[in-house]
Amino acid sequence: MAIKVDELLDHLRIIAPRELEEEWDNGGFQINMQNQQVKRILVTLEITNAVIEEAAKRKADFVITHHPLLMKKIDVVDAGTLTGNYIVKLIRHGITVYAAHTSFDSVFGGNNDYLADLLDLQKVRRLKVWTPLGDKEIVGRMGTFAEPMTLREAASLVESVLNLAEPPKVVGNPNATIRTVGICTGAGGDSIDAAIENGCDLFITGDVKHHQAQKAREMGLNIIDAGHFGTEYIFTQNFAEKLKKAVGDQVEILESNVIVNPFDSML
Repeated sequence: MAIKVDELLDHLRIIAPRELEEEWDNGGFQINMQNQQVKRILVTLEITNAVIEEAAKRKADFVITHHPLLMKKIDVVDAGTLTGNYIVKLIRHGITVYAAHTSFDSVFGGNNDYLADLLDLQKVRRLKVWTPLGDKEIVGRMGTFAEPMTLREAASLVESVLNLAEPPKVVGNPNATIRTVGICTGAGGDSIDAAIENGCDLFITGDVKHHQAQKAREMGLNIIDAGHFGTEYIFTQNFAEKLKKAVGDQVEILESNVIVNPFDSML
């Protein structure tokens, strides 16, 4: 089995349109081995040494990652640096790397819609902010629970549907009533103002900073911080399923088994 690279790219551009990327993002090819055909694809949240070893062992020649390997331009590929070492190893194994980051966060059916589905949110729509030039859509979604619940119940729901190793961090009164919910997978602390502007009772995201949490508390916005990994590891299954549906049996698509969460819990 094999698929032509150009045909694969056509599918990738539909699943995660590059025009939806944020200006600061760096999606698309990270390493391009210029192979004309792809035989086996590995989908993962991000590149680590363990993921590279997995890709080589499972004979993947194309890796699709959510977090870009090269977020910023580099002047030299230095094997003495972490990223440089990754690049050298990947090239030695003949592995092409392609990133679908904020494009897949924004696209219909991407990370945020997937999380909204897991939470069974109703009337899901895009988060918007108001500017002098009119409404502007931003990364994220908002919706409502079919029935109001408390913040404590919402936190328990998030912990359950995301299969978190420990309860998420919470900002707000555990007994607060939650109806309208904003979500932004990954690090969405910068969208707290948008959640407030849109009248959300709760904002679910990860990597909320101290001053962001403090502002939310003062402004009456409840927050569930389920972590960056906790809200984004769903990328692997979601993206792989969409790609499998698109390409059929033309190429083998593998989901990474490596847990790339850098944090550990101590008992």
